[in-house]
Amino acid sequence: MSTSPEIANSVILSVEMFIVLSPILLLSFGIVLSLLLIAWRRSQKMIALFTQFILLTTLLLTIHLLSGDLLVGSGVPITTLLNVDRFSYLSLLLICFSALAVVSLSRSVLKMDVEVHDEYYLLILLVVLGAGILVVSDHFASLFLGFELLSISLVGLVGYFREHKHAVETGFKYLILSAAASSFMLLGIAFIYSQTGNLSFAVSSNVMPWSAQPLQIFNSVGILLLFSGIAFKLSLAPFHFWSPDVYQGSPTPITLLMATVSKVAMFTVLIKCCFSQNYFNNESFIEIITLVALLSMLVGNVLALKQQNIKRLMAYSSIAHFGYLLIVLTVSSMQNTEFAWQGALFYLSAYLLANIAIFTVLLISEKNKGDMSGDRSIDINDWHGMFWKNRLAATLVVFSILALAGIPLTMGFVGKFYLLNQAVIFESWWLISGLVIGSGIGLAYYLPLIFTLFKDEKTLENQDPVGTRVYVVTTGKQLFMLTLLISSLVFGIFPDLVSQFIYR
Repeated sequence: MSTSPEIANSVILSVEMFIVLSPILLLSFGIVLSLLLIAWRRSQKMIALFTQFILLTTLLLTIHLLSGDLLVGSGVPITTLLNVDRFSYLSLLLICFSALAVVSLSRSVLKMDVEVHDEYYLLILLVVLGAGILVVSDHFASLFLGFELLSISLVGLVGYFREHKHAVETGFKYLILSAAASSFMLLGIAFIYSQTGNLSFAVSSNVMPWSAQPLQIFNSVGILLLFSGIAFKLSLAPFHFWSPDVYQGSPTPITLLMATVSKVAMFTVLIKCCFSQNYFNNESFIEIITLVALLSMLVGNVLALKQQNIKRLMAYSSIAHFGYLLIVLTVSSMQNTEFAWQGALFYLSAYLLANIAIFTVLLISEKNKGDMSGDRSIDINDWHGMFWKNRLAATLVVFSILALAGIPLTMGFVGKFYLLNQAVIFESWWLISGLVIGSGIGLAYYLPLIFTLFKDEKTLENQDPVGTRVYVVTTGKQLFMLTLLISSLVFGIFPDLVSQFIYR
Protein backbone atom coordinates (compact mmCIF):
# COMPACT_ATOMS: atom_id res chain seq x y z
CA MET A 1 0.00 0.00 0.00
CA SER A 2 1.45 3.37 -1.03
CA THR A 3 1.96 6.21 1.41
CA SER A 4 1.17 9.80 0.46
CA PRO A 5 4.08 12.31 0.48
CA GLU A 6 2.35 14.39 3.16
CA ILE A 7 2.13 11.45 5.56
CA ALA A 8 5.72 10.43 4.84
CA ASN A 9 7.01 13.94 5.53
CA SER A 10 4.97 14.07 8.72
CA VAL A 11 6.51 10.80 9.92
CA ILE A 12 10.03 12.00 9.08
CA LEU A 13 9.45 15.27 10.88
CA SER A 14 8.08 13.47 13.93
CA VAL A 15 11.13 11.19 14.06
CA GLU A 16 13.41 14.21 13.76
CA MET A 17 11.56 15.93 16.60
CA PHE A 18 11.85 12.83 18.76
CA ILE A 19 15.59 12.55 18.11
CA VAL A 20 16.46 16.16 18.91
CA LEU A 21 14.29 16.10 22.02
CA SER A 22 15.64 12.75 23.22
CA PRO A 23 17.93 14.19 25.96
CA ILE A 24 14.96 15.94 27.59
CA LEU A 25 12.83 12.82 27.20
CA LEU A 26 15.62 10.72 28.71
CA LEU A 27 15.74 12.97 31.77
CA SER A 28 11.96 12.70 32.15
CA PHE A 29 12.06 8.92 31.76
CA GLY A 30 14.91 8.77 34.28
CA ILE A 31 12.80 10.62 36.86
CA VAL A 32 9.95 8.12 36.40
CA LEU A 33 12.37 5.20 36.74
CA SER A 34 13.84 6.80 39.87
CA LEU A 35 10.39 6.84 41.46
CA LEU A 36 9.89 3.18 40.56
CA LEU A 37 13.35 2.32 41.87
CA ILE A 38 12.60 4.02 45.18
CA ALA A 39 9.31 2.13 45.45
CA TRP A 40 11.07 -1.17 44.75
CA ARG A 41 14.09 -0.74 47.00
CA ARG A 42 15.34 2.12 49.11
CA SER A 43 19.10 2.24 48.69
CA GLN A 44 21.09 5.45 48.83
CA LYS A 45 23.99 4.00 46.85
CA MET A 46 21.70 2.59 44.18
CA ILE A 47 19.76 5.82 43.61
CA ALA A 48 22.99 7.84 43.53
CA LEU A 49 24.55 5.54 40.92
CA PHE A 50 21.33 5.52 38.90
CA THR A 51 21.20 9.35 38.94
CA GLN A 52 24.79 9.52 37.75
CA PHE A 53 23.97 7.02 35.00
CA ILE A 54 21.00 9.08 33.76
CA LEU A 55 23.01 12.30 33.76
CA LEU A 56 26.01 10.71 32.06
CA THR A 57 23.82 9.10 29.40
CA THR A 58 22.10 12.44 28.77
CA LEU A 59 25.49 14.12 28.53
CA LEU A 60 26.80 11.60 25.97
CA LEU A 61 23.57 11.74 23.98
CA THR A 62 23.79 15.54 23.85
CA ILE A 63 27.39 15.35 22.62
CA HIS A 64 26.30 12.86 19.94
CA LEU A 65 23.52 15.19 18.76
CA LEU A 66 25.90 18.15 18.67
CA SER A 67 28.26 16.20 16.41
CA GLY A 68 25.47 15.53 13.90
CA ASP A 69 23.72 17.73 11.35
CA LEU A 70 20.23 17.90 12.85
CA LEU A 71 20.87 21.11 14.81
CA VAL A 72 22.38 23.10 11.96
CA GLY A 73 20.82 26.51 11.28
CA SER A 74 17.96 27.95 13.29
CA GLY A 75 17.21 24.64 14.97
CA VAL A 76 14.27 22.26 14.98
CA PRO A 77 10.90 23.68 16.16
CA ILE A 78 8.85 21.28 18.25
CA THR A 79 5.28 22.59 18.25
CA THR A 80 5.12 26.23 19.29
CA LEU A 81 6.58 25.59 22.74
CA LEU A 82 10.13 24.46 22.05
CA ASN A 83 12.89 25.14 19.57
CA VAL A 84 16.00 22.99 19.79
CA ASP A 85 19.13 24.54 18.32
CA ARG A 86 22.87 24.04 18.75
CA PHE A 87 23.30 26.77 21.34
CA SER A 88 20.52 25.33 23.50
CA TYR A 89 22.21 21.94 23.60
CA LEU A 90 25.61 23.43 24.29
CA SER A 91 23.99 24.95 27.39
CA LEU A 92 22.41 21.58 28.22
CA LEU A 93 25.88 20.04 27.96
CA LEU A 94 27.17 22.46 30.60
CA ILE A 95 24.13 21.79 32.77
CA CYS A 96 24.58 17.99 32.71
CA PHE A 97 28.30 18.28 33.44
CA SER A 98 27.62 20.52 36.44
CA ALA A 99 24.88 18.22 37.70
CA LEU A 100 27.23 15.23 37.49
CA ALA A 101 29.75 17.11 39.63
CA VAL A 102 27.01 18.02 42.14
CA VAL A 103 25.85 14.40 42.45
CA SER A 104 29.43 13.16 42.88
CA LEU A 105 30.07 15.70 45.66
CA SER A 106 26.70 14.94 47.26
CA ARG A 107 27.57 11.30 47.70
CA SER A 108 30.36 12.19 50.13
CA VAL A 109 27.96 14.45 52.01
CA LEU A 110 25.21 11.86 52.40
CA LYS A 111 27.08 8.56 52.70
CA MET A 112 27.67 8.94 56.43
CA ASP A 113 24.00 9.72 57.12
CA VAL A 114 21.78 6.98 58.52
CA GLU A 115 18.78 8.16 56.49
CA VAL A 116 18.20 7.08 52.89
CA HIS A 117 18.03 10.28 50.87
CA ASP A 118 16.22 9.05 47.77
CA GLU A 119 14.30 12.29 47.33
CA TYR A 120 17.53 14.33 47.34
CA TYR A 121 18.72 12.83 44.06
CA LEU A 122 15.21 12.93 42.63
CA LEU A 123 15.06 16.68 43.27
CA ILE A 124 18.41 17.14 41.52
CA LEU A 125 17.04 15.39 38.43
CA LEU A 126 13.98 17.64 38.56
CA VAL A 127 16.25 20.69 38.69
CA VAL A 128 18.14 19.45 35.63
CA LEU A 129 14.88 18.73 33.80
CA GLY A 130 13.61 22.24 34.58
CA ALA A 131 16.89 23.69 33.33
CA GLY A 132 16.65 21.55 30.18
CA ILE A 133 13.15 22.83 29.44
CA LEU A 134 14.35 26.39 29.90
CA VAL A 135 17.23 26.16 27.41
CA VAL A 136 14.98 24.80 24.63
CA SER A 137 12.02 27.11 25.34
CA ASP A 138 10.58 29.17 22.51
CA HIS A 139 7.35 30.14 24.25
CA PHE A 140 6.52 31.95 27.47
CA ALA A 141 4.41 29.01 28.67
CA SER A 142 7.33 26.55 28.43
CA LEU A 143 9.64 29.20 29.91
CA PHE A 144 7.42 29.52 32.99
CA LEU A 145 6.98 25.75 33.28
CA GLY A 146 10.73 25.17 33.31
CA PHE A 147 11.27 28.11 35.64
CA GLU A 148 8.78 26.80 38.22
CA LEU A 149 10.09 23.23 38.05
CA LEU A 150 13.62 24.52 38.61
CA SER A 151 12.64 26.88 41.44
CA ILE A 152 10.37 24.54 43.41
CA SER A 153 12.94 21.73 43.32
CA LEU A 154 15.69 24.09 44.50
CA VAL A 155 13.53 25.32 47.39
CA GLY A 156 13.39 21.75 48.69
CA LEU A 157 17.14 21.25 48.25
CA VAL A 158 18.23 24.56 49.81
CA GLY A 159 16.64 23.67 53.15
CA TYR A 160 17.16 19.94 52.79
CA PHE A 161 19.34 19.40 55.88
CA ARG A 162 16.78 20.24 58.52
CA GLU A 163 19.33 19.82 61.35
CA HIS A 164 21.33 22.70 59.88
CA LYS A 165 20.82 25.75 62.10
CA HIS A 166 20.33 27.97 59.03
CA ALA A 167 18.12 25.54 57.09
CA VAL A 168 14.75 27.16 57.85
CA GLU A 169 16.03 30.70 57.35
CA THR A 170 17.80 29.86 54.10
CA GLY A 171 14.87 27.90 52.71
CA PHE A 172 12.44 30.70 53.62
CA LYS A 173 14.61 33.38 52.01
CA TYR A 174 15.03 31.38 48.81
CA LEU A 175 11.29 30.70 48.75
CA ILE A 176 10.59 34.43 48.92
CA LEU A 177 13.14 35.16 46.20
CA SER A 178 11.64 32.49 43.94
CA ALA A 179 8.09 33.67 44.62
CA ALA A 180 9.05 37.27 43.83
CA ALA A 181 10.77 36.19 40.61
CA SER A 182 7.75 34.09 39.57
CA SER A 183 5.33 36.92 40.34
CA PHE A 184 7.32 39.49 38.37
CA MET A 185 7.74 37.11 35.46
CA LEU A 186 4.10 35.97 35.31
CA LEU A 187 2.76 39.52 35.49
CA GLY A 188 5.20 40.57 32.77
CA ILE A 189 4.09 37.70 30.53
CA ALA A 190 0.43 38.71 31.08
CA PHE A 191 1.17 42.30 30.04
CA ILE A 192 3.03 41.15 26.93
CA TYR A 193 0.17 38.81 26.02
CA SER A 194 -2.32 41.65 26.36
CA GLN A 195 -0.61 43.39 23.43
CA THR A 196 0.44 40.47 21.23
CA GLY A 197 -2.30 37.89 21.77
CA ASN A 198 0.36 35.20 21.53
CA LEU A 199 2.99 33.80 23.89
CA SER A 200 5.53 32.71 21.29
CA PHE A 201 8.87 34.54 21.39
CA ALA A 202 8.90 35.23 17.66
CA VAL A 203 5.30 36.48 17.46
CA SER A 204 5.65 38.82 20.42
CA SER A 205 8.57 40.51 18.65
CA ASN A 206 6.10 42.11 16.24
CA VAL A 207 5.19 44.66 18.93
CA MET A 208 8.28 46.65 19.76
CA PRO A 209 8.85 47.75 23.38
CA TRP A 210 8.63 51.35 24.53
CA SER A 211 6.26 52.30 21.72
CA ALA A 212 4.70 55.75 21.77
CA GLN A 213 1.18 54.31 21.44
CA PRO A 214 -0.72 54.57 24.76
CA LEU A 215 -1.92 50.98 25.01
CA GLN A 216 1.46 49.47 24.17
CA ILE A 217 2.91 50.80 27.40
CA PHE A 218 1.73 47.47 28.84
CA ASN A 219 4.13 45.69 26.50
CA SER A 220 6.99 47.85 27.74
CA VAL A 221 6.11 47.26 31.39
CA GLY A 222 5.72 43.54 30.68
CA ILE A 223 9.23 43.30 29.25
CA LEU A 224 10.66 45.12 32.27
CA LEU A 225 8.84 42.77 34.67
CA LEU A 226 9.96 39.71 32.70
CA PHE A 227 13.57 40.85 32.81
CA SER A 228 13.25 41.59 36.54
CA GLY A 229 12.03 38.06 37.22
CA ILE A 230 15.02 36.56 35.41
CA ALA A 231 17.34 39.06 37.13
CA PHE A 232 16.22 37.73 40.53
CA LYS A 233 17.40 34.23 39.58
CA LEU A 234 20.68 35.56 38.16
CA SER A 235 21.23 37.72 41.29
CA LEU A 236 21.83 40.81 39.21
CA ALA A 237 21.98 44.13 41.05
CA PRO A 238 19.70 45.53 42.41
CA PHE A 239 17.91 42.15 42.63
CA HIS A 240 20.75 40.45 44.52
CA PHE A 241 19.54 40.85 48.11
CA TRP A 242 19.59 37.64 50.21
CA SER A 243 21.51 35.75 47.51
CA PRO A 244 24.75 35.72 49.59
CA ASP A 245 22.73 34.49 52.59
CA VAL A 246 21.28 31.66 50.52
CA TYR A 247 24.74 30.76 49.22
CA GLN A 248 26.14 30.62 52.74
CA GLY A 249 23.26 28.74 54.36
CA SER A 250 22.73 26.08 51.70
CA PRO A 251 24.58 22.73 51.62
CA THR A 252 27.74 23.14 49.58
CA PRO A 253 26.69 20.83 46.68
CA ILE A 254 23.38 22.70 46.41
CA THR A 255 25.18 26.04 46.42
CA LEU A 256 27.18 24.73 43.46
CA LEU A 257 23.93 23.61 41.80
CA MET A 258 22.49 27.12 42.12
CA ALA A 259 25.71 28.78 40.99
CA THR A 260 26.01 26.67 37.82
CA VAL A 261 22.92 24.77 36.64
CA SER A 262 20.33 27.39 37.62
CA LYS A 263 22.26 30.37 36.31
CA VAL A 264 23.38 28.77 33.04
CA ALA A 265 19.76 27.85 32.29
CA MET A 266 18.36 31.27 33.20
CA PHE A 267 20.99 33.19 31.25
CA THR A 268 20.50 30.96 28.20
CA VAL A 269 16.75 31.58 28.12
CA LEU A 270 17.36 35.31 28.66
CA ILE A 271 19.59 35.45 25.56
CA LYS A 272 17.17 33.34 23.57
CA CYS A 273 14.20 35.51 24.53
CA CYS A 274 15.95 38.82 23.83
CA PHE A 275 17.43 37.75 20.49
CA SER A 276 14.20 36.11 19.28
CA GLN A 277 12.28 39.32 19.99
CA ASN A 278 14.94 41.69 18.63
CA TYR A 279 15.07 43.74 21.83
CA PHE A 280 18.58 44.84 20.88
CA ASN A 281 17.01 47.18 18.30
CA ASN A 282 15.53 49.35 21.02
CA GLU A 283 17.75 51.94 22.67
CA SER A 284 15.69 52.13 25.87
CA PHE A 285 16.02 48.39 26.54
CA ILE A 286 19.77 48.51 25.87
CA GLU A 287 20.10 51.44 28.28
CA ILE A 288 18.42 49.39 31.02
CA ILE A 289 20.66 46.40 30.29
CA THR A 290 23.70 48.68 30.44
CA LEU A 291 22.61 50.16 33.76
CA VAL A 292 21.95 46.77 35.38
CA ALA A 293 25.25 45.42 34.01
CA LEU A 294 27.25 48.34 35.43
CA LEU A 295 25.50 48.07 38.81
CA SER A 296 26.17 44.33 38.97
CA MET A 297 29.85 44.74 38.04
CA LEU A 298 30.47 47.41 40.67
CA VAL A 299 28.18 46.20 43.47
CA GLY A 300 29.34 42.57 43.18
CA ASN A 301 33.04 43.42 43.23
CA VAL A 302 32.89 46.16 45.87
CA LEU A 303 30.80 44.13 48.33
CA ALA A 304 33.12 41.14 47.86
CA LEU A 305 36.09 43.13 49.18
CA LYS A 306 35.11 42.74 52.85
CA GLN A 307 33.92 39.15 52.71
CA GLN A 308 35.72 36.52 54.75
CA ASN A 309 33.31 33.65 54.15
CA ILE A 310 34.20 31.75 50.97
CA LYS A 311 30.60 31.10 49.95
CA ARG A 312 29.58 34.74 50.39
CA LEU A 313 32.63 35.82 48.42
CA MET A 314 31.64 33.48 45.59
CA ALA A 315 28.08 34.86 45.69
CA TYR A 316 29.23 38.44 45.21
CA SER A 317 31.73 37.29 42.59
CA SER A 318 28.85 35.63 40.72
CA ILE A 319 26.89 38.91 40.72
CA ALA A 320 29.83 40.64 39.04
CA HIS A 321 30.41 37.88 36.49
CA PHE A 322 26.83 37.87 35.27
CA GLY A 323 27.05 41.63 35.07
CA TYR A 324 29.94 41.09 32.66
CA LEU A 325 27.88 38.55 30.72
CA LEU A 326 25.08 41.04 30.09
CA ILE A 327 27.42 42.62 27.56
CA VAL A 328 26.45 39.90 25.06
CA LEU A 329 22.91 41.31 24.91
CA THR A 330 24.19 44.57 23.41
CA VAL A 331 24.44 43.42 19.82
CA SER A 332 24.01 45.85 16.93
CA SER A 333 22.24 43.53 14.49
CA MET A 334 20.91 40.01 14.04
CA GLN A 335 24.12 39.08 12.20
CA ASN A 336 26.09 39.59 15.41
CA THR A 337 23.91 37.34 17.56
CA GLU A 338 25.88 34.19 16.70
CA PHE A 339 29.12 35.75 17.92
CA ALA A 340 27.30 36.87 21.09
CA TRP A 341 26.10 33.31 21.68
CA GLN A 342 29.60 31.94 21.19
CA GLY A 343 31.16 34.47 23.56
CA ALA A 344 28.52 33.79 26.22
CA LEU A 345 28.93 30.01 26.05
CA PHE A 346 32.71 30.24 26.25
CA TYR A 347 32.53 32.54 29.28
CA LEU A 348 29.94 30.30 30.94
CA SER A 349 32.24 27.30 30.38
CA ALA A 350 35.12 29.10 32.10
CA TYR A 351 32.89 30.27 34.96
CA LEU A 352 31.42 26.81 35.43
CA LEU A 353 34.77 25.00 35.51
CA ALA A 354 36.20 27.47 38.04
CA ASN A 355 33.18 27.22 40.33
CA ILE A 356 33.15 23.42 40.31
CA ALA A 357 36.85 23.41 41.26
CA ILE A 358 36.47 25.91 44.12
CA PHE A 359 33.37 24.25 45.58
CA THR A 360 35.07 20.84 45.40
CA VAL A 361 37.94 22.11 47.54
CA LEU A 362 35.43 23.88 49.78
CA LEU A 363 33.60 20.61 50.42
CA ILE A 364 36.88 18.87 51.25
CA SER A 365 37.68 21.68 53.70
CA GLU A 366 34.28 21.27 55.36
CA LYS A 367 34.87 17.54 55.70
CA ASN A 368 38.23 18.09 57.36
CA LYS A 369 36.66 20.68 59.62
CA GLY A 370 34.24 18.06 60.84
CA ASP A 371 31.01 19.25 59.23
CA MET A 372 29.44 17.76 56.14
CA SER A 373 26.09 19.56 56.09
CA GLY A 374 27.61 23.01 55.95
CA ASP A 375 26.78 24.00 59.55
CA ARG A 376 30.25 25.53 59.98
CA SER A 377 31.20 27.70 57.07
CA ILE A 378 34.71 27.92 55.71
CA ASP A 379 36.38 31.31 55.95
CA ILE A 380 39.47 32.55 54.16
CA ASN A 381 41.52 32.00 57.34
CA ASP A 382 40.71 28.29 57.17
CA TRP A 383 42.70 28.07 53.95
CA HIS A 384 45.88 29.50 55.45
CA GLY A 385 48.85 27.47 54.26
CA MET A 386 46.76 24.97 52.32
CA PHE A 387 49.56 24.62 49.79
CA TRP A 388 51.79 23.01 52.45
CA LYS A 389 49.08 20.51 53.41
CA ASN A 390 47.48 19.65 50.06
CA ARG A 391 49.32 20.99 47.04
CA LEU A 392 46.82 19.57 44.54
CA ALA A 393 43.81 21.28 46.16
CA ALA A 394 45.67 24.56 46.57
CA THR A 395 46.94 24.53 42.99
CA LEU A 396 43.41 23.87 41.75
CA VAL A 397 42.11 26.83 43.73
CA VAL A 398 44.90 29.06 42.39
CA PHE A 399 44.10 28.29 38.75
CA SER A 400 40.37 28.70 39.38
CA ILE A 401 40.83 32.08 41.07
CA LEU A 402 43.13 33.24 38.27
CA ALA A 403 40.46 32.23 35.74
CA LEU A 404 37.77 34.19 37.61
CA ALA A 405 40.11 37.17 37.80
CA GLY A 406 40.76 37.00 34.06
CA ILE A 407 44.52 36.52 34.20
CA PRO A 408 46.19 35.59 30.86
CA LEU A 409 46.64 31.90 29.97
CA THR A 410 43.31 31.05 31.61
CA MET A 411 39.85 30.49 30.13
CA GLY A 412 38.57 33.47 32.08
CA PHE A 413 40.95 35.80 30.25
CA VAL A 414 39.82 34.55 26.84
CA GLY A 415 36.18 34.81 27.92
CA LYS A 416 36.62 38.44 29.00
CA PHE A 417 38.41 39.14 25.73
CA TYR A 418 35.32 37.95 23.84
CA LEU A 419 33.08 40.18 25.98
CA LEU A 420 35.39 43.14 25.49
CA ASN A 421 35.37 42.57 21.75
CA GLN A 422 31.56 42.47 21.81
CA ALA A 423 31.42 45.78 23.66
CA VAL A 424 33.89 47.38 21.25
CA ILE A 425 31.81 46.27 18.24
CA PHE A 426 28.74 47.84 19.84
CA GLU A 427 30.82 50.90 20.86
CA SER A 428 29.53 50.69 24.41
CA TRP A 429 32.30 52.57 26.20
CA TRP A 430 30.43 52.54 29.52
CA LEU A 431 30.37 48.75 29.54
CA ILE A 432 34.04 48.61 28.57
CA SER A 433 34.87 50.93 31.47
CA GLY A 434 32.77 48.85 33.85
CA LEU A 435 34.44 45.62 32.74
CA VAL A 436 37.94 47.05 33.20
CA ILE A 437 37.20 48.74 36.54
CA GLY A 438 35.28 45.74 37.88
CA SER A 439 38.08 43.36 36.92
CA GLY A 440 40.59 45.64 38.64
CA ILE A 441 38.53 45.69 41.85
CA GLY A 442 38.21 41.91 41.64
CA LEU A 443 41.97 41.53 41.86
CA ALA A 444 41.82 43.18 45.29
CA TYR A 445 40.02 40.16 46.77
CA TYR A 446 41.13 37.39 44.42
CA LEU A 447 44.88 37.85 44.88
CA PRO A 448 44.84 37.98 48.73
CA LEU A 449 42.97 34.68 48.68
CA ILE A 450 45.78 33.17 46.61
CA PHE A 451 48.42 34.63 48.97
CA THR A 452 46.59 33.01 51.90
CA LEU A 453 47.09 29.58 50.38
CA PHE A 454 50.86 30.10 50.36
CA LYS A 455 51.17 31.53 53.85
CA ASP A 456 54.48 30.56 55.39
CA GLU A 457 54.26 27.23 57.19
CA LYS A 458 56.08 28.59 60.25
CA THR A 459 53.40 31.21 60.86
CA LEU A 460 50.75 28.51 61.11
CA GLU A 461 51.92 27.38 64.53
CA ASN A 462 50.02 30.21 66.23
CA GLN A 463 46.91 29.78 64.07
CA ASP A 464 43.74 27.92 64.86
CA PRO A 465 44.25 24.13 64.71
CA VAL A 466 41.86 24.00 61.75
CA GLY A 467 44.36 25.93 59.68
CA THR A 468 47.12 23.43 60.40
CA ARG A 469 45.06 20.32 59.87
CA VAL A 470 46.26 17.88 57.23
CA TYR A 471 43.78 17.62 54.39
CA VAL A 472 42.57 14.04 54.03
CA VAL A 473 41.36 13.42 50.48
CA THR A 474 40.10 10.16 49.01
CA THR A 475 41.60 8.76 45.81
CA GLY A 476 38.39 9.49 43.91
CA LYS A 477 38.47 13.15 44.96
CA GLN A 478 42.14 13.40 44.03
CA LEU A 479 41.44 12.05 40.53
CA PHE A 480 38.50 14.43 40.16
CA MET A 481 40.60 17.42 41.23
CA LEU A 482 43.45 16.34 38.95
CA THR A 483 41.01 16.15 36.02
CA LEU A 484 39.72 19.65 36.77
CA LEU A 485 43.27 20.98 37.07
CA ILE A 486 44.38 19.46 33.77
CA SER A 487 41.23 20.75 32.07
CA SER A 488 41.86 24.25 33.39
CA LEU A 489 45.44 24.19 32.16
CA VAL A 490 44.70 22.74 28.71
CA PHE A 491 41.66 24.90 27.96
CA GLY A 492 43.44 28.01 29.23
CA ILE A 493 46.54 27.49 27.08
CA PHE A 494 44.61 26.11 24.09
CA PRO A 495 41.21 27.85 24.15
CA ASP A 496 40.65 26.87 20.51
CA LEU A 497 39.75 23.38 21.74
CA VAL A 498 36.61 24.84 23.32
CA SER A 499 36.05 27.54 20.69
CA GLN A 500 36.09 25.11 17.77
CA PHE A 501 33.56 22.85 19.51
CA ILE A 502 31.25 25.83 20.14
CA TYR A 503 31.78 27.42 16.74
CA ARG A 504 31.33 24.22 14.74
